[in-house]
Amino acid sequence: MEKIIAGLFSIFLSVGAFGDVLTLEKRQADAVMNITSLILGDDESVISAEGDMGEYGRVYVTYRLRYDGEGRQSGTAYGSGLGAAGDEIVAGNFSGRWQVVDGTVTMRNVVAISDGTMNLDVITFRPVDREVVVKVYVLK
Repeated sequence: MEKIIAGLFSIFLSVGAFGDVLTLEKRQADAVMNITSLILGDDESVISAEGDMGEYGRVYVTYRLRYDGEGRQSGTAYGSGLGAAGDEIVAGNFSGRWQVVDGTVTMRNVVAISDGTMNLDVITFRPVDREVVVKVYVLK
């Protein structure tokens, strides 16, 4: 039993020691996208948006928010998007988690893009504003 407790204690110490090491680089400036539709459902809601997103050009995206439990305050997020810049078109799929805090929906998604890049997107959505703000960080 002492070995198990000592092992767990070591794990917690090592996590604490490396917890501040991770820093993420922004891939582009924060982007504001306009909501084009919002469909509310019993099991999930669907948000579609479009906007200009730096190196990805004009982007069209659909976020699917599946609910965890009765409160409908959090759950899984997944979906896809398409970006067009000049003659280049890229597509992406993502999944992650979402939650509502103080009237703001925040999604944190890992995005795999057809050009081989990967991002961590942090998306905030205030229903009263009819827009989403997308912060994009480099993973690959």
